Amino acid sequence: MLKAVIKSMRPHQWYKNFIIFICIIFSKNIFNLQMWMDLIVVFIAFCMLAGSQYMLNDIKDAEKDRLHPKKKYRPIAAGLIPVKIALVISLTIMITSLIVAFSMGRLVGFVSFMYLANSIVYSFYFKEYAIIDAIFIAVGFVIRAIAGCVTIDVTISPWLILCVFLLALVLAFGKRRHELDGDQNSRNSLSQYNVAMSESLLNSSVSLLLMSYALYTVSINSVMMLTLPFAFYGIFRYVQLMHLKGIGEETELLLMDKPFIFNLILWTFLTIFVLYGGFL
Repeated sequence: MLKAVIKSMRPHQWYKNFIIFICIIFSKNIFNLQMWMDLIVVFIAFCMLAGSQYMLNDIKDAEKDRLHPKKKYRPIAAGLIPVKIALVISLTIMITSLIVAFSMGRLVGFVSFMYLANSIVYSFYFKEYAIIDAIFIAVGFVIRAIAGCVTIDVTISPWLILCVFLLALVLAFGKRRHELDGDQNSRNSLSQYNVAMSESLLNSSVSLLLMSYALYTVSINSVMMLTLPFAFYGIFRYVQLMHLKGIGEETELLLMDKPFIFNLILWTFLTIFVLYGGFL
């Protein structure tokens, strides 16, 4: 059952919580060990919150998932975890994670609660409505970024927060675009999308994201503009792979693409070099 519980918590999706660490890099505190330790604790708490929420979502959708060709193998839908036991486990992990978050500070706990509330409201209601579903997903990413900021008590550029929001929109609309090529009964909101609409929303989000990041680099320092080609390539590579290899539904597959990873490493090192090299 432990293996089934871990699978239900979808650890392959926890990479999204790495956005929590963006604050320590862009606030120029990357060498502060205590801040890293605090962020790691909050990162773990958010992973547990996300996992507990995934279980709660699977409990809610168990009957529907049993009729789906892929989702019927999820542990709760497959009967590997009884619904009542799954509910107890989910709530226990949820409450424990919130206690840990509040132990890191009242504001950290409040932001963590807001993240959980956003996720639950999305899962139980707003995921059924086109466009709004993507906005709720994007807000979840922003809350993660804010959680990192309040944990180490720093302020980063509002442009970066906007970039996080738009990046999440790109991923959300990319996923919807991919789902339209598959089983359109897997998500109720897909009936409110079509291919042309999803392509338009994706392209608009990509354009706004790249423009916002470009304006961020200009607002920081002209040297930061050196990172623009890498940022542009990373986004365009995602769009390319989404169309050619259908990675929209499983964005984590990007982490297995060598050109994307190589580009990400170059962008990271160049960003750190500019931020910490005395250019700003």
